[in-house]
Amino acid sequence: MLRGAEREEAFAELYARLSPNVYAYCLRVLGGRDRANDIFQETFMRFFQSAERHSGLENVRGYALTICRNLCLNEKKRVQTAAAVEFDDALYNPGVTREADRNEMLQLIHTALDLLPHDMREAFVLREYDGLPYQEIADLLNIKLDTAKVRVFRAKQRIREILEPYLNEFSRE
Repeated sequence: MLRGAEREEAFAELYARLSPNVYAYCLRVLGGRDRANDIFQETFMRFFQSAERHSGLENVRGYALTICRNLCLNEKKRVQTAAAVEFDDALYNPGVTREADRNEMLQLIHTALDLLPHDMREAFVLREYDGLPYQEIADLLNIKLDTAKVRVFRAKQRIREILEPYLNEFSRE
């Protein structure tokens, strides 16, 4: 349908179905909303431009996530060379409220994700945030099924280790 007269309608339907997963992936891998929004938009622009060239796409979601993954990898490389540090005003909310605690916990989780090696973070995000089955993760990352399972397992272990001191502190309050 992406190659025919109903191309825009088909794209609109695919966008509606795929955009939550693609955006969540961008946000988890890149961190900042501005960067995630840019890569998210670029993903769908490239998807739209290239979809008509690929006849017989069987896994459209996998194709879109592959485009997204490649763009995210390129962005991570670009940012690493710039070594920019961002300041998040939302974290410094005066007063002790549930919202402040929630923001702090979300920031801790985000930081824990940032501390993971890229291969583990990527597999974890695809599994836990995008809900992909292990086989699809393995196909998308071009790794063995067992390797995908191990990466997700180790990512969970490492996140628990990183967050354990903070979770213990939260439980005391």
